[in-house]
Amino acid sequence: MRQLIISTLILLLGAIELQAQAAADSPEQKLAEEWLKQLNALDDWYLSVDGKEEGVEQLVNSMMELYAPDVLAEVPPHDKDQIGPVMIRGKENVRKWVERIAKTQVRLNYILKRQTEGPTGEYEGWRLIYSTKLPWGGTGIAFQIIGVWSLREDRRRFMAPGAVFIQYGPDGKIHRIRLLLAEIDEIKPL
Repeated sequence: MRQLIISTLILLLGAIELQAQAAADSPEQKLAEEWLKQLNALDDWYLSVDGKEEGVEQLVNSMMELYAPDVLAEVPPHDKDQIGPVMIRGKENVRKWVERIAKTQVRLNYILKRQTEGPTGEYEGWRLIYSTKLPWGGTGIAFQIIGVWSLREDRRRFMAPGAVFIQYGPDGKIHRIRLLLAEIDEIKPL
């Protein structure tokens, strides 16, 4: 009887671990990680010896491959005097927003916020991605982030918690995206 209980517990724990691993490898998880990877890569270019921007165009093009031609984006403003989000319609206008990030920000580090519950002894936490099938086809995902970046001109560093809501069409491209950043704080060294 004792061996049966121990065997059952081991199988149960193994099944829970496999289910957790499957969730971590879900298509939705990969979509979120790919978007964050492309966003964080926007600062991976440099100025050549003669002052030319090297690599920025390829990074922007790579990010733009994720978007549909008729994309609708709601993003935070770059203008410090603007209140509220900016609505962008169309791939070319989103491209301008992406180029502006690439040319004005460095040390980009947007990460999925992790979560734990209770005294589980687990410190790393889970990267939660919420997903749904859309009635018109495709998939919607939502996840919490923490964004950290520096301004290219003066290297002042900022941080903000936020959330991302993305609707992928049946074609696998982003048709709608909403990036929310709240409580943007400047990070100052002690």
